[in-house]
Amino acid sequence: MARRKLHKRAFAEIDRGALGTLVFNARKQRALTQAGLAQAIGRDRPWLSDVETGKITHVPDDDLAALAVALSLSPPDVRAAHERTAGRLRTEVPARLPAGPERQCPVCARISPPDANFCAHCGAALPHEIECGRCGRRNPATANFCAYCGRRMGAGLGA
Repeated sequence: MARRKLHKRAFAEIDRGALGTLVFNARKQRALTQAGLAQAIGRDRPWLSDVETGKITHVPDDDLAALAVALSLSPPDVRAAHERTAGRLRTEVPARLPAGPERQCPVCARISPPDANFCAHCGAALPHEIECGRCGRRNPATANFCAYCGRRMGAGLGA
């Protein structure tokens, strides 16, 4: 079986945001691995990687405090970096959100825009739904039949 080549971005290509940059640089200065730092703060390595690369922007206050302690950083500096990252993202949000019902995260119960694929607060995948072409009710994307009118769902039939 042929292996697909993975194109990894160079460090310079990653827009880490203020928090990701602070955590990444402090971790490197202290010669810590992502796994080591993640274990020290009670998180897993993928979560820490997502924080460092700016994929996760909502970091709870207790995690910010744990990062500050583990990296010997000032808690106000860590919070300020988090606010700069969050502020930057708030200014990048489009002025008009897509129409449709808002989506609630199944993990943290926060509300997300209708076209979101992941929760902006905790990073959980948001379930996809499709609209029935007959009755207009929303069904899980994995549904074979509409749960409300019984119409077969599928390519070209759902929406």
